[in-house]
Amino acid sequence: MKSFYSILKLSPNIATEDSVAIGVLLFDGKKFRCFFSDRKKRLAKKLIDDKNVNVDFIVNQIIDKCNTVNSDNEELKLFYKFDKFSNISYFDYLSSYSNGLIQFSKPNSIYEEMNDIAFERLINFLFNEPVQKYHTVLPNVLSFSRTIIEKKLINKVDKKVHTHYKFKPEVFPSIYFNYEMDCIGLNGSLIGAKSLAFDKSAQSLDKDISHYFALISSLSSKYDKPLKDNNFYLICEEPEKIDTKEHKLWESVRYNELISVIHPEESDKVADQIFEKKAAKFLTEL
Repeated sequence: MKSFYSILKLSPNIATEDSVAIGVLLFDGKKFRCFFSDRKKRLAKKLIDDKNVNVDFIVNQIIDKCNTVNSDNEELKLFYKFDKFSNISYFDYLSSYSNGLIQFSKPNSIYEEMNDIAFERLINFLFNEPVQKYHTVLPNVLSFSRTIIEKKLINKVDKKVHTHYKFKPEVFPSIYFNYEMDCIGLNGSLIGAKSLAFDKSAQSLDKDISHYFALISSLSSKYDKPLKDNNFYLICEEPEKIDTKEHKLWESVRYNELISVIHPEESDKVADQIFEKKAAKFLTEL
């Protein structure tokens, strides 16, 4: 299939045809990749007067669509949709008729092989920004894992327990950091799960894992639940390289009795336990 990219723009004022390029969507012949500039998003937020417009929500919707289309192709379930979205003519159509808040530029064909390095060069050329500095979303194995977790766990339990719940110090004074759990519930004991991608730096992973243990301890104390009686999970993939700090961190959690480490494909085990234990929502914000 032909490789191409389209620049995504937000139009703060459709009447004057003003627009801010906030990212790029690229099809490399096999899958979609996308990048959004934090700097450009902040600029768009300042220019949009409508308080009901949530730029982050719009961006996340586009990312989710990329992930869905990529996973459809991987699973070969909705292949006709993959064919539609990966066709350059579809983006020609979008560029002509997307005249609202979100707009797409006319797609540009690419004739070189598009790998990670080439994609980074393209981003640097279009936005004059180092990729490492700004949030980059590459729909790959990790994002595919995110889709699996949503399907096997979150979608099953979102009516039963808290999902994508964000703990905040102003609500829980015993913690000093913000922390998001994929899901958490209570019935006799606490049960919760946190997904973590081990593509981060060892320092960043160490902080995330340390905060997870601190949160477990804090919640156990607050709700008078013995640590050993709780059921907490870390959903992640084993780092590929064995002799690395990242892999040692993964191993340290795997051998810790307070947390069970499971692969994203096993995330339905958490859902099964939530239903078996009849766990329910229990948190209320101040």
